[in-house]
Parts: sequence; structure tokens; C-alpha cells
Amino acid sequence: MLGGRLAAALGAARDGAAGIESFAHLLGSRRVGPRGVALALPEVCEGCAALLAALGSLSAAVRDGFVEAGDAAAADAACAALDHASVEVARLTDELSRAAAGAAPGRSAPRGAGRGGPERGIDARQRLALEASVRRAARELSGSLRLSELVMATLDLRPTPLDLIDVLRNWSAVAADGRPVVTISVASSDGRANEVDGDVRAVSGLLELAVGMVSAAGVASPHLSVSRLPDGRSTVRIAEQSARDAAPAVALDVVVRDGGERAVAVARVVARRARIELAEGTGGRAVTMTF
Repeated sequence: MLGGRLAAALGAARDGAAGIESFAHLLGSRRVGPRGVALALPEVCEGCAALLAALGSLSAAVRDGFVEAGDAAAADAACAALDHASVEVARLTDELSRAAAGAAPGRSAPRGAGRGGPERGIDARQRLALEASVRRAARELSGSLRLSELVMATLDLRPTPLDLIDVLRNWSAVAADGRPVVTISVASSDGRANEVDGDVRAVSGLLELAVGMVSAAGVASPHLSVSRLPDGRSTVRIAEQSARDAAPAVALDVVVRDGGERAVAVARVVARRARIELAEGTGGRAVTMTF
């Protein structure tokens, strides 16, 4: 189990991220007028300040947790993701503060002005720009928290029997706003190769990150092949499909969440801590995991 301090900081960060996501939905709702947006801005700014504090507390708790575990590299990987989130929240806080200063509601419309009377707030163009910025921050926060949580999960690994195809199916069912979707083909030469022992959070997270890595390297439709080695271990290779690859047994549409340097660093740390061999091909166009 995560320590109480770490769990509390993570909960506060999640709550803050949810607040930004909610504000993105408010901005996208045409039922909320300019005055409603203007009234919400100061509260959202306060929420961003609280979120920055929560991210700082979470980073410190993560650092201390992995110091106790004797793994500074894991702390570095998780904190790099949290630092990125903090930079994004600080950017958004500054933008929201400027919007709030320029859109503060003035006096009420004169009596008799009716629905056509003046209404202070932000105009349509500003609102669209603000919505795009808030949605960007929400996506970056979601990705950064996802990466840091994946590293944190390795403090409490819980191996269980898993079926890799089932793990992939469950992952493909999870939507993510504004993120690219790719179709992966999955082939398994031996049904027994699908059966591995591992922590579902680590295995699922590594599969996601591996697809993101090869996608970022330019592989448009990754092919995932599962096979069994002579020593009984299972291996998963994600790369571009070749002519000699067997016809896919499963085709899945999956959301690509992360594929940058922070994600690669997290993948390496999680694989090492979960005792999963991770090999990266030249140029990042292939990733192999051995269980």
C-alpha cells in the first residue's frame, strides 16, 4: 500500500486535475454565458494554486518514498513527469489570472435592458482560445499524473496470473479526450504465451508506453506479436508489421497517451522494478518485452 503521505498528496493532485477538467467542460458548454465564465475564473485560479502546492507535496513524497526504497532513478523519472505538470499548471494559472483580470463582472445591466443588455465577460474568440489552453493543460496533467502513478505503483507490486490479450482489450476500452488513436494488430503464435505473471498496472502501463514509443518513432499501425521462448518465458514484440508476420488474431483501436522522453524513462524504470526485460530497437521503431 502507498504510504499515507503519498496517498494524500496524490489524492489532492487528482482533485486539482479534475477541477481543471471540469472547467474545460464548462467552457465548452454553450449553456454557460460569458458572465458565468467570468465568475468561475477566480475560483479556478485558486484551484490552480492549490494544485501547484499539491504537485510539490507529491513530488517530495515520491522522492522520499524511493529514497527509502533505495532507487533514486525511479524518483527522478516520476518527479520529471510531476515537474512537467507543475510547469503546465503555472502557465495556465498565469493565463487564467490575466483572463480573470480582464473579464471581471461589472455592475448589473440596467433595469429594463432585458436579455439584450450588456454582459461583461470574455468574448467568443477569447473563450475558444481559453478552452483550447485549458484542455491542453488537462491533457498534460492527465499524462503526467499517469506516468508518475505508474512509477509509484512499483512501490507496491502485486503479481497475479494475467492474460496479455485480456489486458490489451481492457486497455483499448479506455478513452482519452484529445489523444490520437492507432490501430494495433495482435498475433499470438501460442496461447500459452499469453499467460504471464505480473502486476496488471505495470504490465498494462508498459504495453501502453511501448505502443506510444514506436508510434512516436513513426510506426503508424504497430503490430504486436506474442510468442513463447524455449526457456518458457513469454515475449512481446511491438513494431511495424512485416510480410512474414502471421495474420492478426485481434485488431484493437487504442489511445496513444505518451511517447516522449519522460515516457521512455518511466518505461525503463517500471520494467526494471517489475523484473520485465525491455529492449528498444534502433530508432525506437521496435520494443520487445520479456516476462
